[in-house]
Amino acid sequence: MSGELLPETRDRILEGALLALGRVGLRRLTMNDVSERSGLSRGTVYRYFASKDALLAVLAEYERDRFAEGLRRALAGITPGEPGLVAVTEYIMGYLRDHPALTLLIDTEPAFVLSFLRQQLPVFHAITDELLAPVMEDARPVREGRVTAAELNELLLRVVLSVFLVPGESSNAVAGVLEGALDGIVRLAGVQPRSRRSARSRTA
Repeated sequence: MSGELLPETRDRILEGALLALGRVGLRRLTMNDVSERSGLSRGTVYRYFASKDALLAVLAEYERDRFAEGLRRALAGITPGEPGLVAVTEYIMGYLRDHPALTLLIDTEPAFVLSFLRQQLPVFHAITDELLAPVMEDARPVREGRVTAAELNELLLRVVLSVFLVPGESSNAVAGVLEGALDGIVRLAGVQPRSRRSARSRTA
């Protein structure tokens, strides 16, 4: 049927919207830009999305799915014995660094990016909590009882986002040293293994 709405066409429009955002920014974005970058007619774009606001609302959901699917692929590629936390960090950094829109928007519309990341952080938490449980449980700070998997997940996301938002000379190397850095952070914080704290509380 000519009037049928196809998932692949919808996704093509959303990918075009991401590319257009990376080219012109949010304020200047028009449905014409989306049409041009997706290679579809304006009529087709409007048949799927009645307005720019409607498109942007769905785009946020599309981004969540895109992030989760990419993370699943990254996890599937981890070989036995490979540091899982490093592979995950590399994926998240690559997702942010290679994003078709965020890099430009950080410079041109930082308030929008901060608002987007603030809104998405709980979503990223939910995704990583679900998918990264085995990786986090296997990380040394968790195995030694100095942090929980949830606490390590929180720290991971915040460190990676900080490096992305305020990059420095060592930002490209963060993936390779992150697990050691996290281990150092909890040690410097003076956090004792939970087993020791429990033993101390029982003898108090």
